[in-house]
Amino acid sequence: MRKKRRLRIFPIILIVVVLLLIVFGSGLMFLNSAEKPLKTTEETALARIKGNVDLKKKDQFYLYNGVKETYYVLTGENSSGKKIIVWVPKKKSGEVLVKYASDGISEQKARSIVQADKKPAKILNATLGMEDGIPLWEVSYLDKNDKLGYYDMSFGEGEWLRQIENL
Repeated sequence: MRKKRRLRIFPIILIVVVLLLIVFGSGLMFLNSAEKPLKTTEETALARIKGNVDLKKKDQFYLYNGVKETYYVLTGENSSGKKIIVWVPKKKSGEVLVKYASDGISEQKARSIVQADKKPAKILNATLGMEDGIPLWEVSYLDKNDKLGYYDMSFGEGEWLRQIENL
């Protein structure tokens, strides 16, 4: 009697395990396909600077869709071990800009400026970008009414450039 029960339960367990593996595999495939456009964009930026910019170790990649232009921004270290930031315009005719990270404010400092000025309920993201030739930090946040806001400040000094509120 016990043997028959075990034999009946085994196919059910096997089916459940197979279904879980299928669901897990499908989820991984979905995540991979969702990230592929961003990875392709990052590879494009790296190809554009290859041989022209001393970026030995890449840390982060930002995609900034500005009012007038789109920029790919890479952070990392040069061969001397100094932290650098590289702004690569999407337009191939645009100039690539390289600065030391120490030439401007950090992401944490940009977030703290927004926290002090806007007192948001939640800071969502901080992205490096460029508008009108000015490197900047764009910090997105939710205010106390769950309205989306953007606060742009210069990369160099953290000076206010523009804000968009109540989206």
